[in-house]
Amino acid sequence: MSRRLRFLRVQQIAKSEDAELVGILSEGFESLYWNYHQLIYLNIYKFVKNKEESQDILQDVFVTLWESRAMIKEQSVSGWLFVISFNKALNHIKKKQRITAVQDQVASAYISSHEREEDTLDGYYQILKSAIADLSPQKQKVFKLCKLEGRSYEEAAEELNISRHTVKEYLSLAMFSVRDAFKTSTGLYY
Repeated sequence: MSRRLRFLRVQQIAKSEDAELVGILSEGFESLYWNYHQLIYLNIYKFVKNKEESQDILQDVFVTLWESRAMIKEQSVSGWLFVISFNKALNHIKKKQRITAVQDQVASAYISSHEREEDTLDGYYQILKSAIADLSPQKQKVFKLCKLEGRSYEEAAEELNISRHTVKEYLSLAMFSVRDAFKTSTGLYY
């Protein structure tokens, strides 16, 4: 008997055995699983290349077999299992690629937004630095002590040997100048 004829004969026997197994699927499901699970797993794994994901897809293939048992009467179960496993593996890969693409877009948007934010903060810092430099020396000292170092009016007054009221006035005028610098540079009012 030629190879081709032997192959066809084996295929016919497999189809008839598969048909019998499908016929008694409730009892034969476990047999189907043990007959095909390793081959189907390897078929999935060669595409997915991840053990856990391949096992999940394998389980899904057999769940699909169970749910479709009434529709599989005359066809080869092994062929059906391989086609379903192939399709589920490809769908899994496509889904993973979509997720990766979305993650890349989100990361890119975040980085871009972060860079813009840094540029904005750098711009604000330059405006503040320039506004402070435009203040008189005494107002600069009061602004730095009260706003940048967080000291109270009393502490600033004591360090600069001026009254608390003078510190309050200088700070008020300095804040007006800084707000005006921001308003002029950015159109924002602080």
